Amino acid sequence: MKKLAFCLLAAIVLFTACGKVDPISEAPANSFSLDGQDVVTPYGYLMEWGAEGSSITFADKDLLVEGFSGDVSAVGINLDTIISGQTYTYKNSDSTGYDKKKNFESATVYRNQPFARGEFTDAAKGLDSLTGGSVTIRIVEGFYSVVYDLKYTNTTVKGEFNDVLFLVK
Repeated sequence: MKKLAFCLLAAIVLFTACGKVDPISEAPANSFSLDGQDVVTPYGYLMEWGAEGSSITFADKDLLVEGFSGDVSAVGINLDTIISGQTYTYKNSDSTGYDKKKNFESATVYRNQPFARGEFTDAAKGLDSLTGGSVTIRIVEGFYSVVYDLKYTNTTVKGEFNDVLFLVK
């Protein structure tokens, strides 16, 4: 009887200990963090502007829904050239040494800002005073893995996106 009681006690302790695993406090894979808040961005877009370069945008709402209007949170990063495996660093395109294969010059972040008819409205206010940062892009069979760290005057926005991007021309 003592052996049975000991085995039951051991089983209870084992299951109780396994149930006390601390939750992992990681941001979701498709999200960005701004001022201590995570914004989930399940929608990704690749906008090709021809000779003017490209833009990758990650948003919390599907921006391609015809007639959509509402508040949107998004990150848009402008790149002249997208190369898989490349880490881009912030540098103004007018600066000496700017290389469109190694640098990017702008990124805008919006949190809960008005969006209508396919674009942010004139009333939308976004972070656009970029002072530094990096963007790393990996592309495997159409699957994009983008990790970004964008430094603005008074804040830093960090995020990542891992999925297919919708192509917008």
